[in-house]
Amino acid sequence: MSERVLVTGAGGYIGSAIVRHLAATGHSVRAFGHETRFADLAEIADGDVDFYPGDLLDLASLKGALEGVGAVVHTASFAGERACRANIPAAIRTIVRGTRLLVDESLSAGIDRFVHLSTYAVYATFAVREMPLRETSELLPDDLYGSLKAEAEWEAARANAAILRLTNVFGPGSGLVIKTDVMGHFRNAVAGETPIKTQGGGGQAIEFVHLDDVCRVVADLTTASREAPLILNVGSGTATPIRDLALLFQVTAKEVLGRTIEIVDTPAVGDKTWPDRFTTIEKVQNLFPWFPQKSLEQGVREIISAIEG
Repeated sequence: MSERVLVTGAGGYIGSAIVRHLAATGHSVRAFGHETRFADLAEIADGDVDFYPGDLLDLASLKGALEGVGAVVHTASFAGERACRANIPAAIRTIVRGTRLLVDESLSAGIDRFVHLSTYAVYATFAVREMPLRETSELLPDDLYGSLKAEAEWEAARANAAILRLTNVFGPGSGLVIKTDVMGHFRNAVAGETPIKTQGGGGQAIEFVHLDDVCRVVADLTTASREAPLILNVGSGTATPIRDLALLFQVTAKEVLGRTIEIVDTPAVGDKTWPDRFTTIEKVQNLFPWFPQKSLEQGVREIISAIEG
């Protein structure tokens, strides 16, 4: 069987980084998805990469993309609650039905290596839960994004997938996409030399994982077939308060770029805060003793260095 790896959502923030990493580490890769960023990705992905434009919901293109493939990495998804809320019907089709069709066609093609990227939002976003969140914790999603991703996990499990529940992924990645989460906002503040804004004192703490570490885990998981689903929390195992992250951006911007960036705190908006969340990562560390390799400090330095890179 061919060792070519199909990566869905190849033009996205995570997908493009995975394509680049797999190609650089000797894998043959097929990049599948909307071709908006394919030309740019082709310029930075060194190695054996072919590009197959298409849509998860188009069976003809899906079948063609899977020809000659030995493993699938499924990253295609709406990214986060805001994106899902902006187009609920499309989010449902892509995340749930798209995953179902991909699993169906992968099984039909005899593919026994499937890596599915999920999120720790499947545990809950707003509810107060016992910490740390474990792979055995009950799935109680309480927003649209987490609910759809939980449904997608059920589909991926039919392919005995390695299901990765990612925390907040950060780092410059391929450089093709700048995130619009808290890291993206802080990065843009440094780039534009405008104040970094926090809310309610910035005490809320969330968990981060570097995209390079995610790519390494994914690459290793594409090489082994599974007889049962493998579920892994992929994070740092600790939660960082937003105010600490803001201070890290402020200090690093001064050290790297010589820029003095102000931090401005504003009153918290009710629906913009939620309980601290962090996971236990012993299971992924048992498989990959090196994990995680890149620290929050390293990643923030990379993000800021890339501003004038």
